[in-house]
Amino acid sequence: MRNDVVLTQAATTIVCLGLAGLYRGEYEALAALYGGAVATANTWLLTMRIARAGELAKRSVKYSVYSLYFGAVQRFIFVLVGLGVGLGGMKLSPIPLLLTFGIAQLAFMIAAGREAMKQIGHSS
Repeated sequence: MRNDVVLTQAATTIVCLGLAGLYRGEYEALAALYGGAVATANTWLLTMRIARAGELAKRSVKYSVYSLYFGAVQRFIFVLVGLGVGLGGMKLSPIPLLLTFGIAQLAFMIAAGREAMKQIGHSS
């Protein structure tokens, strides 16, 4: 997974931030920024874990798979804690936070899917 996916997600977050700020104000823009940042950081963690698993696979496929499983758990906990801190601890507005998080995750899925299709197209 290349940095293009993370950049696409970050750009989507900036668009949502601008829209939230324009239509709802500063407080909602901060919530949108936070939601997008959690989603983008989650993708960055995935990118780092995939790179680490690739290195581990050279020595042991078993440990590479374990690394990916641990990374999934780590990212799940990161998202739960991150959203919990934003909603509960910081008392950010839930609608822009969750909406931007969801849109950024959708941007990740679309960008990662396109990246995968490019790789499949080049390998055949």
